[in-house]
Amino acid sequence: MLDVIFYQTTEDLAGSAISGDSLIICPSPIVADGLRRLLPENYEIITISKWVSDHLKAKNLKKSNKAELILRFSSVWKHYFPNEEHHLFFKSFELFTDLRSFTLNLEMLSEFLKEIDEVTTKSILLFWTFLQNENLIDEHLSYQILGNSEEARPIWFMGFKHLSGIQIDMLRSISERSDVRIFFPRDVYPETLNTDWIRWLVPENKTDCHPVEKKIKILPFPKNKLNIVLDSLRKSNPQMDVSLACSNVTLNQRQEVSGKNVFFKSQEDLFSIQRDALIEELIEEVQSEPMEINAFVLKNEERKIAALKDENFIRYKILLLLNDSLVTYGEFQTSIDLFTIKVLKMILDLNSPRVALATLDLKPLSRLLELNELPYNESVSPLVIVASSSYGPLKPGESKYSEKMIEALRAIAPIKRSGLDFLYLKSELGQTLAKKGNILLMEEGLELIDLSWREILKDFKLEIINTKPDYRLKNKKDHLAAIVKSGPYELKHVSASRLQLFIDCPRKYYFSYVEKIDHRPAERLKIAADEMGVIEHKIIEQYFRCRKIAPTLSFEPDVHEVLCRQVLDGFIATNKVILNDKIKISTFYELVHYTRNGIEYLIEYCKQHSANKIEFEQPLGTNQWNIAGSSDCLVYLEENKVALFDFKRSGAAIGSKRETLSFDKIQIWVYLLMLVQKGYSIHSWGYLNLSEIEASMVYNEAESPVLNDITMLDFQKLLEKIINALKSEVHFSPKPRTPKVCNFCEMELFCLKGSCSP
Repeated sequence: MLDVIFYQTTEDLAGSAISGDSLIICPSPIVADGLRRLLPENYEIITISKWVSDHLKAKNLKKSNKAELILRFSSVWKHYFPNEEHHLFFKSFELFTDLRSFTLNLEMLSEFLKEIDEVTTKSILLFWTFLQNENLIDEHLSYQILGNSEEARPIWFMGFKHLSGIQIDMLRSISERSDVRIFFPRDVYPETLNTDWIRWLVPENKTDCHPVEKKIKILPFPKNKLNIVLDSLRKSNPQMDVSLACSNVTLNQRQEVSGKNVFFKSQEDLFSIQRDALIEELIEEVQSEPMEINAFVLKNEERKIAALKDENFIRYKILLLLNDSLVTYGEFQTSIDLFTIKVLKMILDLNSPRVALATLDLKPLSRLLELNELPYNESVSPLVIVASSSYGPLKPGESKYSEKMIEALRAIAPIKRSGLDFLYLKSELGQTLAKKGNILLMEEGLELIDLSWREILKDFKLEIINTKPDYRLKNKKDHLAAIVKSGPYELKHVSASRLQLFIDCPRKYYFSYVEKIDHRPAERLKIAADEMGVIEHKIIEQYFRCRKIAPTLSFEPDVHEVLCRQVLDGFIATNKVILNDKIKISTFYELVHYTRNGIEYLIEYCKQHSANKIEFEQPLGTNQWNIAGSSDCLVYLEENKVALFDFKRSGAAIGSKRETLSFDKIQIWVYLLMLVQKGYSIHSWGYLNLSEIEASMVYNEAESPVLNDITMLDFQKLLEKIINALKSEVHFSPKPRTPKVCNFCEMELFCLKGSCSP
């Protein structure tokens, strides 16, 4: 018999009439641990993964995990699709595993397969056939095998938030021979849809859910003041537990709310940095041409010996995992190429040991809990749930499938829906917050920007509390003042960017140009924003190099992409930057997108205005102020007219129109002044926003009456005043022009003004 038991709260589970010989199945170790705390000790509680593994082991069968399937499928796929883009394999594999959760009958997916491209369809058919011919057991086939087992004792399913079509078929099959019960929260059911898994078991049910007025206490906190408010709460109750309203809590987020004698555990990938570094080595080896697998294995053995000699045991473990993968891969292929490395990277990611970092405290006063621990939290200590905009929305995105795809699948099996996941979360948070003593510490205005919080709070009577924390920064001390060596300093020459930085903040100027502080590591895992700007300038310049401006000039995508790749590879080769595949791809496509915007804009401008010539990085030349530097782009037109364009990666770098016209942003005005003094007439000038070209700030002679003799004279007076102020500056005090100036400052964490917020 298969029965669904509706429960009101997780505490009700402890009162369920569970016989001593029942087997309780749950989805994950966290839920299993929670149920063990909640239920009597004599109950057997295991995860569904262990349940399946134990059953297969008893039959002398073995389930192939995801890493093994990827390895085998990739070898076969490469044979049949040698010329296809590599990403199609990974896309096809993910879709294949997802479709297997709906049905093991391929014919039932015929309507769905009509909605995807030909290569993906053929790939899925290939995987399906290979799986059957090789008698491999994947996760979904293991459920079918388990469904045919002779399970005598009662089975109780607890804590599941989704059951696939294959899992439901398994339970129905088992229920013909044994008692099967599935537990489901009562208040979630009325809001479920016909496509949700629970409706496949209970299509209609009148749940006796009588609404009870519940109150929750909310303590609002201003943005960026979380630690101050949380500390004030801890002073009144140091045994208070904390939970962050975030599905994937990072170590940094945990540390932000951690305090003295607080226990927390955090999953961390200690292998990722060295794993990515190894993959980069392997890519370099096969970049030019494939390598024989035997030679590749020998090279790997040399790496293992070197790792042991250096006592680098993390790298040694990764190399052992790589060896294991190569044994299986060698059954099908004789060489290693770039596609193989991408596959091996994914396998190493899956097979690397999972590590948890935990605080070492013999007598912790409180705990930092995860969201999925809350339903099973039996602590008597009060709990504070922290809700912040920095954690992202509670409700995830919807299905990746189109309407026609969903229509084809909903007739086969239930569809996993993010909306249902949110209903579970809403129920669990509601039960937790309604408990006496618990508090929601919520960022001010969060319910206005994240509608999911409005949905959660609508059924509660809200009690706003205020502990009146002191937001003032105490014991202010300028720690940097003792380091700053008093001026003035001799200036042989200056640049527009140096003058701009001095205007923005004298203290920032001092550490950038006098002390020349740079905390950027020599070896790093990504390219900095300023370096990306330099690369993008170089790509645009090289694209136009040796090209004559003509009405027939048009954009050439293939030439452009090759150039982007060459410039990026050249930068990586000459700098100590290690990019993993994901970051390198995203970096490459940013370069393609941003520089294409700039190139197409300039091509169109040159066509419309019959440009004679276009030049980049043109020196300012000799001038009475000894200002050095160069302008990003000059387009030469007829009648001695020029257009001046300055490239920026985003609107934040450009600033507002008011800042430009009021001389708060002076860099482009310096370039304009130099051009006017050389006798040029300015046709157009401004900033090109490479990320959003339509958001560029460009003026022309018809639209901008601000560029006249009086304006240039006013700017010249201001320029001389700024230069004199810089020459006579003594103290270099921290005086940021706006709070945003403190962003990306090397001394932000130590400066009195470094914590300015907009």
